[in-house]
Amino acid sequence: MSLSPLDSPMWQDLFGSAMARDCLGDDALVAAMIRVEVALAEACEAQGLTPEGSGARIASALSDAPLSPADLAEGAARDGVPIPALLAALRARLDAQAADALHWGATSQDIVDSATVLCLRDFAARMGTEADAVLDRLAELAGAEAETVMLARTRTQGAVPTTFGAVVADWGMGLADAKERLTEAAARLCDLSLHGAAGTDGALGARADAIRDDMAGRLGLKANPTPWHRQRTRISDFAAASAAIAMQAGRIGADLALLAATGIAELRLSGGGSSAMPHKVNPVRAEAAQSLARFAAHLQGAVTEAALHVSQRDGAAWGLEWLSLRPLCGASAAALDNIARALDGLQPNRAAMAQNLANAGIGPFSERLSYLLAAQMPRSDARDAMARALATDDPVAALRAAYPELNWTDAMDPLAAAGHAPRLARAFSTSRGPTT
Repeated sequence: MSLSPLDSPMWQDLFGSAMARDCLGDDALVAAMIRVEVALAEACEAQGLTPEGSGARIASALSDAPLSPADLAEGAARDGVPIPALLAALRARLDAQAADALHWGATSQDIVDSATVLCLRDFAARMGTEADAVLDRLAELAGAEAETVMLARTRTQGAVPTTFGAVVADWGMGLADAKERLTEAAARLCDLSLHGAAGTDGALGARADAIRDDMAGRLGLKANPTPWHRQRTRISDFAAASAAIAMQAGRIGADLALLAATGIAELRLSGGGSSAMPHKVNPVRAEAAQSLARFAAHLQGAVTEAALHVSQRDGAAWGLEWLSLRPLCGASAAALDNIARALDGLQPNRAAMAQNLANAGIGPFSERLSYLLAAQMPRSDARDAMARALATDDPVAALRAAYPELNWTDAMDPLAAAGHAPRLARAFSTSRGPTT
């Protein structure tokens, strides 16, 4: 039985991410912890701290150790961390000398933190790949719809003309920024943890730096001479960057649901049905992306709070990080996956976009008309002229009669009124590849 929709057999296809489970699930974390222990053993042997051959025997015996996370459950509950149980299980596979050489100079947090970094970096790389696929789809859509005029809405009210391509480009630019932020956070989250029980290198002594350098090289990490047992800023930054992906996915989902709503109908989405109303096609994927984004935002606060460590190591703070960090990343990945699926079934309704803009009357053009009039008179007078016209039954007729010298074909051209929207759409589209 699962208590979380992120990995529930019933909910995981909507609120979960197979990629996140693969990168960050318990199986991945246990495998990463074993990898860290092997690298430590090899480094200690290479630096002459443990007997010759012990590191190689450990690597050979543990390279494919069939260890289930469930095997560590009792020990994790007893010790508050899975490492003692992990070590007992691993040592059972080793000869006495190699068993003594395992976990030399490390503390449990060194192993868990280093393994977590490996998992998070793998997650970030794969998240970047999935974000790129969504961005490519958005770029294609932005280019194709660069001149598809529609009504822009601010605070849910009709505002001015824009283009659907520009709306899509805005989605894409936000997601591209969030993806870059995650890439940068992953690049900074590269430090090996190996400093012992209180961060003093007490067990490794004079060879600590050499062993860290060696071990970090084997794992593709950076050797940091400063302990980070309770320096969690980079973990918090990574969580915030992952949450930023979710925020952008949720924002796209909110727009998709709005534009597909009854009475607007500017988009058609593939979706779910109703148990009672056969005519409904609910924007399920767009809704799920919003739910997951909000969930990720709450979890980000928990990860930030988990950075408040008391003393040299803090089990309560560490536990809160475990409860929130991986679920946050899973929610972010699922939010992005839902947007990818929503985009696959998206169909712009260009006729509805044009009709909704026409139904809004002169209002969306009032800003443009005010500035055209301001070229002939003081701006305050132009605003007053617009106000008088808007108070009439036919504002366009009133303005045409009062100012026949204006180029009314241009003044009421929706594409001209959309300003640089087509250019914004094309700029985003071409930034991702060939012009659409």
